[in-house]
Amino acid sequence: MTATDELTQQPTRRDRWGRYLVLPEGGTKPIGYTRATTVAKALDDSGGLLSWGKRMVALGLAQRPDLVALVSTTADTDKKTLDDICERAAEQGGATVRRDLGTAVHGMLEKSWSDPTFVAPDPYGSDVRAVHDALATARLRVVDGFAERMIVHDRHQIAGTFDLLVEDETGQKFVADIKTGSSLLGALAFAVQLSIYASADALYNQGAAKDGSEDTREPMPEVSKLHGVIIHVQPGSGVCDLHWLDLATGAEALELAIAVREMRKAKPLTPITLEVDVVTRTKQIAAAEKILSAADGNVDDEWRGWMRDRLKVLIDAGHSDLIRRSWPEGVPTLGSGDPIANHLAEPIEQAVAIMEREVEAEFPAPKPSEPAAATPKKRSTRKPAADEGAEVGLAETQAVNKAARALTVDGRTWLGAVMAAAKKANRAINMTGAGGKTTERRFIIASSLLALADHADDDLTRSLLGIAMGEELQPAHELGDAVGSLTIPEATRLGHLARALNAGSLIPIWESDGVRITGDIEAAIAA
Repeated sequence: MTATDELTQQPTRRDRWGRYLVLPEGGTKPIGYTRATTVAKALDDSGGLLSWGKRMVALGLAQRPDLVALVSTTADTDKKTLDDICERAAEQGGATVRRDLGTAVHGMLEKSWSDPTFVAPDPYGSDVRAVHDALATARLRVVDGFAERMIVHDRHQIAGTFDLLVEDETGQKFVADIKTGSSLLGALAFAVQLSIYASADALYNQGAAKDGSEDTREPMPEVSKLHGVIIHVQPGSGVCDLHWLDLATGAEALELAIAVREMRKAKPLTPITLEVDVVTRTKQIAAAEKILSAADGNVDDEWRGWMRDRLKVLIDAGHSDLIRRSWPEGVPTLGSGDPIANHLAEPIEQAVAIMEREVEAEFPAPKPSEPAAATPKKRSTRKPAADEGAEVGLAETQAVNKAARALTVDGRTWLGAVMAAAKKANRAINMTGAGGKTTERRFIIASSLLALADHADDDLTRSLLGIAMGEELQPAHELGDAVGSLTIPEATRLGHLARALNAGSLIPIWESDGVRITGDIEAAIAA
């Protein structure tokens, strides 16, 4: 992925998560180095930022009665429209103004250092002059050729771009950073960020070749590891304040930030699941059916055959009495030969699914005409993934089965359809039953799909798969085929993304051509 640096307008190669693409020393291809700003924020308290964002939305709505009207006429389930309204309201409230002005002032300052004849437009010329005057008063000067330089920190695989270097009368150099916010909250993050720059292994220059073969490294100048400089100027104020930054504290906090990011990968939470009261549930289903309108036609023979096969599995396993007890009240049985109205098909499917979950039956064949079970539209060109990894134990297999039993009816149906589609594409991923393998790869795929199953949303899954696989998944690409081709790292990333989605740290936005995922994707994958 190619991005453009906001300040320098120079091409910067990044991956789809916004990480700098860096060729490690001795490496053969570029890999993603985490952004310095991302690591620096690991210890941040984001409560203030979230509150600020809410205020921007509120202020924007106050100025835009048309957006308020749109909210009042939008269903609370229409996430895409509501997200779009909130983004428009936040922008109206001023959420992007200070950021854009700050970017502009950064650019003006950089140009003023490279071109002494440059005159910044009013009212920002006073800001540029204030910065120059403050540095002169502090007897600091900007080091030529060291503005907006990219660095790499190989031990922790971090990369970033510092604003500039300054030096005092003795020649001691300091990393400096320009801040244009209304306050200097988050000073600890600043210290972490600048300590990364100060302890960098090298300056890094990205070449034109995508494979990194033209990338070069330069020695990092000797800079102070104890102090950095913060240049604080608010756009349009004409006032600049300079601050020393304690980089020793920043270096200590950096190690803590790395440890926190690693600790976030731990999974200390295990859900408590309760057994479903099958009789009560099916009686509720039957009672709800009584208020439905008259039958709107009857189920066809294909549906009868599909349901008969599911019931036969239960009967052969000795659960005839369970079927009799759990069958929805007032609903004809298949054995009676009576017509079954279309609107009664759903309570039958729900009741049978609950029975299958209770007795831990295998996933049934997909429902006739179910979209996910259709003949694959497009096969992947990816090589079949080997079932790599060690064999998992009985405990892991039982955990997968237990999680599957806890899914909603829709979730079980969706998961069964995806597994059937994968098998049909000759990429089976089941751990038990015919062709089942209890490999690490299949276990991770199953765990990831279980985290997504209750969404029962193919478009959402495609979007997350595209991120996990590092390639855009086209609408015509068969979902089961794609899932069945996942490697262990890809399936692991899919699981991280799904759990971040469920936790609310990633937000899906439904659009006409699919689902766009917003939020800190890099942090989600690293969690």
